[in-house]
Formats: sequence, C-alpha cells, structure tokens
Amino acid sequence: MLRQKFAVAVIFLASSALCVAADSHVIPTTTFVAETSNNTSAANAFRAQSNGNGGVGNVSKVNVHSLLYPGATTKVYAHLVLWFGGANHMNVGYSSADKAQVARQVHDMVERGIDGVIIDWYGPGNSIDEATKMVMVEAESHPGFTFAVMVDKGAIQWNSCSGCTPQQALIQQLKYVEQTYFGSPAYMRSAGLPVVSNFDIDLSYTIDWPAVRAALQSSPTFLFQNANGFTHPLAGGSYSWVIPSTADLGMQYLDNFYATGLFFPDQQAVGAAYKGFNDTLAAWGAGRVMSQGCGQTWLQTFSTINAFHNSSKPLPAMQLVTWNDYEEGTEIESGIENCVSVNAIEAAGTLQWTIQGDESTVDHYTLFVSNDGQNLMPLGDVASGNHSVGLCEYSLAPGAVHTLYVQAVGKPSLRNHMSEPMTYVPQCTKALRPRPTRNNPPSSPQLSEHPQVIGKRAVDGFQQ
Repeated sequence: MLRQKFAVAVIFLASSALCVAADSHVIPTTTFVAETSNNTSAANAFRAQSNGNGGVGNVSKVNVHSLLYPGATTKVYAHLVLWFGGANHMNVGYSSADKAQVARQVHDMVERGIDGVIIDWYGPGNSIDEATKMVMVEAESHPGFTFAVMVDKGAIQWNSCSGCTPQQALIQQLKYVEQTYFGSPAYMRSAGLPVVSNFDIDLSYTIDWPAVRAALQSSPTFLFQNANGFTHPLAGGSYSWVIPSTADLGMQYLDNFYATGLFFPDQQAVGAAYKGFNDTLAAWGAGRVMSQGCGQTWLQTFSTINAFHNSSKPLPAMQLVTWNDYEEGTEIESGIENCVSVNAIEAAGTLQWTIQGDESTVDHYTLFVSNDGQNLMPLGDVASGNHSVGLCEYSLAPGAVHTLYVQAVGKPSLRNHMSEPMTYVPQCTKALRPRPTRNNPPSSPQLSEHPQVIGKRAVDGFQQ
C-alpha cells in the first residue's frame, strides 16, 4: 500500500513539474499541421504525378508581385481551365463546376496576391460555361478581383451554331459573352472597355476581325497572341504564352515578346510566367517536356520580365500559365517544388540552421516555438541568407521545455519546408518582462536587436 501511494505521489509530482515547465508566454496562433499540410485549393487527395506536378503540400503565400521589379503596378492574372470533373479529362480530385471548389480557388489566388483570372472558354451551354458563371459570382464577392474570357478555338470547333461559318460562330459566341459576362462589375476592363482574348483562333480559321467587332455593341479590347499580335488588326494588345523549349526554356520567345511590346506602349502587353511544361500525361500530348529546374524556370520567367521592364517602362499585365492545367504539367495550384530542406540545431543559446538545395528559391525563414510540439507561436521572420538567431533575446521561460522549428518559406507559389522539431530549454539569465495588462502595456520585444529578423510576430503573448 505504501509503495502504491509513493508511486502515485511520484506521478503527481512529475505531472506538476510538467505543468510548471510549460511556458505561459508561448501563446499559439497556428499549428504544426496548418504549417505543413495542404493550404491550397488543390484536392487533398491529389498526389504527385510523373509530369512534374507535385502532390499537395504547404505553399508560400508570399505576394506574387514581390517577384517583379521595384514599383511594379503590373496586374497578375492566373490562366484558369474549368474542364475537370468530366470523363474527357484526367481526375484531379475535384470538379471545376463545384461552387465550393471555385470559391476555394479564388480564395487561394487572392491569398497569393493574384489580381484575377483569364478563363479558357469553350462556348455557351456546357459545363465550362456554367463554371465560368460561378467564377463571375465568386469574383464579384472579392472587390478588386477580376475575370476575363479567352475564347478557345475549340469553342468554334465544337460549339458552332448549325450551318454557321467560323466567323458567324465567333460572332454568336462573343455576343453571348457580351450579354452574359461584360456587364459584371468584376469583368476585366482596359481604359473602360471589356477585355477579351482568344487562343489559336487565327491559326485555325480566317476571321474578319473588324466585322466581328462591328457586330458587337460594346467595342471590346481584343488581345491577340505572341509578338506579332501587336500588329494584328484591331489589336488592343497581345499576350505571351508558354512555348516548350529544352534549349532555352522559352526565354528567347519571351525576350522577343517583351522587346516588341516596348514599341507599342499604347497597347496592353501581357507577359507570362510558368514553372515548366510536360504534356506526356495529356491525351493530346506530343511528348514535349521543359524542365522546372526545382523552381528556377518559374523564377527565370520573372527575371526576364524585369530585364525589359521597370517603373519607367512598366509591364501592364502578366498571366501565370497556368493555374491548373494538370495535363500539360503547367499547374501552380498545388505549388512548385523547390527541392530544399532545412536542418536546425541549438548550441549555446543560438538557433542555427542549414539549407540543402538552392537558397535563391527561399523568400525568408520563419521561427516557431511550441510548448507541446503541435501548437505553435511564430517568433519572427529572418531574411534569406541568414542562418542563426540568439534565443536569449526572446523572453522564453528559463527551465521550461520548448520545441523549436525553422520553416523555409518559399518565394511566391514555391513550397514551404519545415525543419524537424528541436527541444530547447532556455538557460538564459535575462529577466522576463512582465506580462502585459491594462495598466501595464507591453514593451516592444527585443527583435530589433537582431537586424536580420524582419517580421512582426507574436512574442510574450501579444502582437508587435
């Protein structure tokens, strides 16, 4: 009996010690699961594919505009396909005509700093058109987020009116777009006029474009394709695309597009950024493959923009090619793998970490502390290129058991990667600051003593 009572007492004391060891200054604002699991609109069930699409993961929500030149006012649009859910396309785990999925996609885009979508449209009266209406409604609920229609050549090929010529079919379809979409307050406009583009129509059909515009009431701004699109009849601008090339990753094509666009400053030049290309899983694939280079292709497409444009020679708009064409291996919805890992250790009160892979794909590091390894409080953000922080500058309770993590936050739409958990028991002699109260407001945490710490994060239970 005495032995049993003694055992109970030991358990009680041990439990009490654990309670004391927990740091009341650590007030979680996120979780390990939230920082490492799927935070995108890609389906949770989506798995990595042989064409380079990564399985779902935790993706950087750093604003995409940060990859552009200083002072950029460029509008960034995502190219969106709405054909998933039918038997004629691969299963990616969701239906494009699901309102909840459309809401998730627009929300994800807004979080990444994307200004709107350009929808690959295949004519009226089909599931893609119904999904486009859902996008319109969702866009209208996000002020500043816009959408536009790109009429695909398939709209003429598969959705022409009976007995119509290609031109008559195009006119009929644009009248439908005019009546159905142009009136939306979220529809994309340039100089007050609705914007409409097309994909490969001129490569497949002979169209009298002045006659097409004359048949419409709204006189829209037409965007055509490639560098020669700037000289197209009625061109209000032109857009660039992803042109698969193993030799130069399509950069010569982009160089030519941007150089040509500078000669037409009154037109809308729409640049392009992409992660790579691989159509080996597409039913129409031709075995075209262009490497992602662990995120380097994505970053290089932005660098090409910055080589031609600046705040004095601005790029009006650009298109991310693509948001979700999984079949051609260009989707960025699930995130772009940058092939890095981060390893952290603590030595003599200093948190140190190393990065495996190309650090140019890392935007910054975020430090986390936890009492239980699962519920996390951010300590701060550290600029890429720095790999250590003195832990005694943070008011963590001496003797309390903490778990630390370092997260390598990718550049926009690249993957985030978390270190393994590391146990840390502060042995600092620095006195804890008192917890803030109504009559004792918080003093500023000591992050300023570390010039490499760039973020404003929760410390001592309050926000900086």
